[in-house]
Amino acid sequence: VRLTLTAIGMTEYSSLNPEARMRHLLSILTAVVLTAGSSSAGDLPTFADFRRMDQTRRLTGQLQTAELLKITQLDSAVIADVVTRGTNDAQLAWGAAELLTEWPVRRALFETVLAARSNSVPVALRYACALARQGEYDTALKWAQFCQAQDGDNTVPWLVELWILAQRKLGQHLEQSPPLWTTNFREYSVEACRARIRVLELAGYSAYSARRLGFKPDSDALFIAQNICHPPFDEATKRLLRSSGESLQQTRQFLLGELIGQTLERTMLALQPDPDRNGAVTARLEMIGTRRERLRQRLADIERNTVDYATEVQMVQYFDDVLAFGEEAAMQRLIGSVKSPVPASHDND
Repeated sequence: VRLTLTAIGMTEYSSLNPEARMRHLLSILTAVVLTAGSSSAGDLPTFADFRRMDQTRRLTGQLQTAELLKITQLDSAVIADVVTRGTNDAQLAWGAAELLTEWPVRRALFETVLAARSNSVPVALRYACALARQGEYDTALKWAQFCQAQDGDNTVPWLVELWILAQRKLGQHLEQSPPLWTTNFREYSVEACRARIRVLELAGYSAYSARRLGFKPDSDALFIAQNICHPPFDEATKRLLRSSGESLQQTRQFLLGELIGQTLERTMLALQPDPDRNGAVTARLEMIGTRRERLRQRLADIERNTVDYATEVQMVQYFDDVLAFGEEAAMQRLIGSVKSPVPASHDND
């Protein structure tokens, strides 16, 4: 299957007109459906399957077993089928590009969306990040620079360029410094999550399973941000990284993003003159450490005392709340809606 898809995906999309691109995409997706086979709704994971998986994981401490991997393995055939049936729906193609793992297929889907929506900054930026991770640096840089022009206050396109420079062993010094107002780290994960969830629901996954499998707090952009902190940096790069770290901690859409923002800030603080004797640096590091510990305790508490007692409807609402209000606020809402059993030791309180 991998060899077949790679061969089909070798055509350079930039040389094809939109109609030819669509035909090319349909041939790829048809190959996915034919080679992967088809599944019935009864084969797709249910809320009960995920609950059993989570309980087993917590009891055994095993993160990956054959059963666990089977439940979380996406059915590429039903996803491809959704896109072939909705060929005029660019959002479906984007959602599939975010879900499928074979790079030739993903690349074709991203290109198809951008052919239909040439001004879609969210798709272009996430495509640039994916291209950079795949080592297709020239195309990645083209889309990153497009986003620099179209999404002026966003730090992510500039981080992509820095990543490419580092991978090419050219240092981490941008030829053109980003504007001073480029201070917001924005990687469009919420929009991508919604596109993935829509595809999965149309593919026959339940509302909960679609959210569980479509919810993805990690991203290529966060990976790039986390792994770009290798000094020395010039002043423009320091400002860019510091702004990115601060933005991730202020937005707090996903806790993972906040933690990576803390890592960026800590790296920048370590570059201050004599940081061990700088009272302001020490105080800020203590605040970050306290916040990290509070998050760790909250996550452990909600997993132990809330998630196992939540209904399927409540968990669907939780994922929707994460996308609407942020992960921490969604956890607080879930705690408020779920009534977990009171421990026996508290019966007489």
